[in-house]
Amino acid sequence: MLGSYPSGKGRVTMWQPAHLVARVRLLAVAVLLLGAVLSVLPVAAQESMGGWSGYVEACGTNGGFAQQEFAPGPGTPPYGTGSLQFSVAVVNEGRIWSQLVQPTVARTALAVVREIRYWTFVTRGGAVAPHVFLDVDLNDDGVADDRLIYQPELNGTVTPLTWQEWEAVGGRWWSQRGLGGLLPSAPGPLASYLQAFPGARLAVPESGQGGLGVGVGCLGSGWGGWQGAIDALLFRSDPFTVFWNFESTGVVTTRGGGVTAGPTFRELTPHPWATVAPGTVRIAVTATSDVGLRFVRLWLNNNELSPTVTGDDRTKIVSVQQTLQPGFFTVRATATDIHGRSFTAQWQFVVSANARDGWWFTADGTPRRVQIEQSLRALSEAFRWHFFGISWDGAYHPEMPTHGTVASTIRFVTRSPMHFMTLPPTDPVMIAVEARSTDQPLASVELRLNGQLLNVEISQDDARSWFVFTTRQLEPGLYGVTATARDTAGRTLTMSWGFVVSSNPNESPWFTPDGRLKADTVSRTLRTLVEGFRWHLYGVSWDGQPHPEFPTHATSVSGPQPLRQWFDSQGRPNPEAITQELRSLEEVFRWHFWGISWDGGRHPDIPTHAN
Repeated sequence: MLGSYPSGKGRVTMWQPAHLVARVRLLAVAVLLLGAVLSVLPVAAQESMGGWSGYVEACGTNGGFAQQEFAPGPGTPPYGTGSLQFSVAVVNEGRIWSQLVQPTVARTALAVVREIRYWTFVTRGGAVAPHVFLDVDLNDDGVADDRLIYQPELNGTVTPLTWQEWEAVGGRWWSQRGLGGLLPSAPGPLASYLQAFPGARLAVPESGQGGLGVGVGCLGSGWGGWQGAIDALLFRSDPFTVFWNFESTGVVTTRGGGVTAGPTFRELTPHPWATVAPGTVRIAVTATSDVGLRFVRLWLNNNELSPTVTGDDRTKIVSVQQTLQPGFFTVRATATDIHGRSFTAQWQFVVSANARDGWWFTADGTPRRVQIEQSLRALSEAFRWHFFGISWDGAYHPEMPTHGTVASTIRFVTRSPMHFMTLPPTDPVMIAVEARSTDQPLASVELRLNGQLLNVEISQDDARSWFVFTTRQLEPGLYGVTATARDTAGRTLTMSWGFVVSSNPNESPWFTPDGRLKADTVSRTLRTLVEGFRWHLYGVSWDGQPHPEFPTHATSVSGPQPLRQWFDSQGRPNPEAITQELRSLEEVFRWHFWGISWDGGRHPDIPTHAN
């Protein structure tokens, strides 16, 4: 025997003889199981495992026999010369589950997992191939509550003696607990599961469960006497990307997601923030990579284009001609190299007959109300979420990084008044929210108006659904509402929104009814954004003092820096200064949140959560 049962336990600690380690050079598992779960702890070359751990689990009571090893081949692997190879014995019809588990992806929100791609090879046995599984935490305690499984044979035809590539995120999965409508007999997309569990995260590994895993055996038939391999596994999410290349010497890990290494862009066309004439417009970009590009994709206003691609494996020029009418356009380009590292550039341009028209101001200096309000609103909402975890719409947003502690199990499903609504001063204003918890009962819901706690009435459908409201007669002005819901476990979600009380429905927080910018509120918004982000990124303090109430990536504090002059002494806007500020804020926000470049290059001087 290679191991023995610890007293009173159902696990076996593996010990490998020296000649076995020497034969496979890294890892081998050959176990006759009697209903136990085994943790494989290699005694040599652990640095080559890339964080992976091997486990073998019996299906039922009779156990089975399985082996894992890193070895050359089979055939010509897609990357390098080796792979991770599995063998399942004929005994007990292959009723054994041989797994490899990766913990580094734990705590990643399921909603931001964008791609899981891997290659399989079947040497002998049934038309089944190594599957991928995700252990998910549904109540934010880190523990696995369910396992989602992707089987290649349920998503296509498994061809023996051929290396095949599978992309799992866009495929069909099933839930071990049958949750989210995903059943073994009726697998479905991850989107269906996320509708039922929008806050689902990858669990922290424990006893072989948690994070990301690959495995063979147990599921379905065809595993008795099966032998095959897996290679080149890519995991891509919004926070990070990892590419694991399995070789005979172990695991070669490539990290970075393109923000620190990988593809870059040049020759962004039209030039960022340019104004071009209506008609035929060339949209193009050149992508480069020192290891080779897998593909380059191009979008215009969120519609994917079908460009012409020229060049070679390391330099690709993608271009397309579009007939465009006057308007505002956003281009996004994403390049992915052979290691799975993706890099994205995003830039904007204007189509107008007047070459002096801009994104936020016309040629004569008239502010573009829709564009300016969209930018200020988006920046303000992103600022509050990122700094403090304050939601603008009552939802949890795993696609956006936050320094706040936010409950993914609480939602605000309705609110009153609507965000940025303008109300007449003659009518009483109902201020209300409906809060719901998908886990623990709610303990409290608070409403504040311009920072003042309100006395409210509460209507409860049940312990997890509260409607909280009050009515106020309000004078003309700008108002901000903050709602905070707390459950009995102490978890909270806060939502903040604003509205205007005015006799003119065309008035907004930043514009007068006749379309003029409000110098005071626009300046206050821009100052908050600029000073807040200077502190957050670089520790630049607006008053020379430390501000521990605001998160920062800096390790030291420096004194204030001057602000641009956005308005003159008469309250007239400076279009150039406001344009420069909004442009800088949008570019830096996208890089800091997601590592999206505004010019095609990397910006290591600016911290980014995409690392």
